[in-house]
Amino acid sequence: MTPAEIERSLRTLVDHAWDREVTWGQIQAWAQNFNGATASEDDEQRHGLIALTRFLYFGKRQVREMLKSLYRDHFEAPLIQRIRKNFDNTRDTAILRRQYEQELAATRFVGVGNPSESGAHLLYYFRQINHLPKSLFVDFGGAFVEVNSGARSSPLRAVDSQVTRYVFFDDIVGSADQSSGYLKTKLRRVRKENPRLQIRFMCLFATTKGLETLNKPDLFDGMASCLFELDDSYKAFNPEQRYFPQSLAPSFDVLAFQNMATHYGNSLFPGWPLGYKDGQFMLGFTHNTPDNTLPIFWNEGRSVSWNPIFVRYDKVY
Repeated sequence: MTPAEIERSLRTLVDHAWDREVTWGQIQAWAQNFNGATASEDDEQRHGLIALTRFLYFGKRQVREMLKSLYRDHFEAPLIQRIRKNFDNTRDTAILRRQYEQELAATRFVGVGNPSESGAHLLYYFRQINHLPKSLFVDFGGAFVEVNSGARSSPLRAVDSQVTRYVFFDDIVGSADQSSGYLKTKLRRVRKENPRLQIRFMCLFATTKGLETLNKPDLFDGMASCLFELDDSYKAFNPEQRYFPQSLAPSFDVLAFQNMATHYGNSLFPGWPLGYKDGQFMLGFTHNTPDNTLPIFWNEGRSVSWNPIFVRYDKVY
C-alpha cells in the first residue's frame, strides 16, 4: 500500500466505520509512537498504519445492533422454539406470545462483575434496544441473599421466588479468568439453595477457550453462548490469522510487525507484550478496548510515553 492508499483507507474508516470517534490527528499522533527501535522510523510507522486499517472496531451503532441480535438469536428465538414444542408445535402466535411474556417475566438479566463494569454498562443499551422493562435487570446483590447472614460460603437464596431463570451478561470473554474467578464460588452457593434455577450466560464475543471454560459443569454447564466466537484466527500472529492477507506484501511483513509490537509491548504491558494471556487481538469497542488486544493500540503510556489510538479504561481494584 502506498502512503496515499493508507491514508485514504483510514479516512474512510474514520468517516464510515468508526463513526468519527477517532480523528486523523489522533492517528498521526499514534503513528509517531514508533520511533525506529526495530526498523527505520518510516518502516515502523507504515506497518503500524497498515495494521490499523485491519483493526476491528465496533462503534455505537454496531454494538447496539449486536445487542439486538444477541437477544433475538440467543434468548428470544430459542425460548419461543421451546414453547412451540411444549404446545404441540403450535403456530398460534397469540399462545406463543402469551407464554413467551410469562417466561420473560420470570427472567432476570445480571451483569457480570461490579455494576460499574462494562457488562453492566452494556445492559443499559441491551434493555433499550430490545424494549425490555427495567424490572428484568438486577445486579448480583439484588438477585441473591445469604441464607445465613455473615456465614462464610453460606448458600445464596433467590430474592424473588417467582424468578426461574437468571441470564448473566458480559461484553467479551477472553481467557475467562475474571468471569470464572468471580462466578464459580457464587454459582455453587446459588445452586446449593436453588437447584431448579436455570442459570445461563450470554456475551457478544468469546474466545473458543473462554467459552469452553464457561460451559464447564461448575460454571454454566453448557448454557453459555456468544454472538461471535473468536477462534485462533483472531490472533494477529497465528499461522491462520485473518488480518493480513498476502496482498499486503511487499509493503507489509507480518514478522516485522510482530517484532515491532513485541518490542514496544514489552515496555507498555510487561509480561504480556501482545495482550493479556498472549491474546493478540486486534479489536475494540466504543466503550472500551479489551486488554487481550495488542497493547500498542490501547495502552495509555503510564509507564512509558505513549499515545493510544483506542483507549482502554483499566479497572482500578
